[in-house]
Amino acid sequence: MKHLLLLIILFSGCTPVATYPPVETDIGLVFSSASNEPVPTIFAEILLYANNHFGGMDEIVFNLPEGVPAETYTIVANKIPGSAPMSDVEQLSYHIVELRKRPFRAEADIVFPSASGSYSRATVYLSASLSTPWGVVRDRVWVVPVNEIPKPNFNQQKNKGTKTSGDELVP
Repeated sequence: MKHLLLLIILFSGCTPVATYPPVETDIGLVFSSASNEPVPTIFAEILLYANNHFGGMDEIVFNLPEGVPAETYTIVANKIPGSAPMSDVEQLSYHIVELRKRPFRAEADIVFPSASGSYSRATVYLSASLSTPWGVVRDRVWVVPVNEIPKPNFNQQKNKGTKTSGDELVP
């Protein structure tokens, strides 16, 4: 029993704690990246759940939190066949606005198209263990109206750090 407890403490201590968009300091960001597992898997689980539970679109179009690198969009799109990152403001899409990840649990705020034609907001709760993969355990749809739909973050991340002319970098 002591060995099992020690293993649980050891493994949970190695799981990075992260929030996206990042609120950590620069040193904290070195140890956590949105491209490292299990973050892309969590994003994919949230999007699949939203598509199945809140009403689906034929193609899952998604927008991840601000600051998530373009590499993560590619990983998530590969995990969900037929999905694509949001590239136009007019696209109907699922917006993961914020992700809070802790050892063996995560919460995400998502804005999604509702059956009424407007957008709604929900918090999706996930969990995992040493023996079970990440999965949604519950959700909470908020009655608060969504007044502003998030803008696409993918194009911003894709263009960040790319050279334009000479040695200039796009900010």
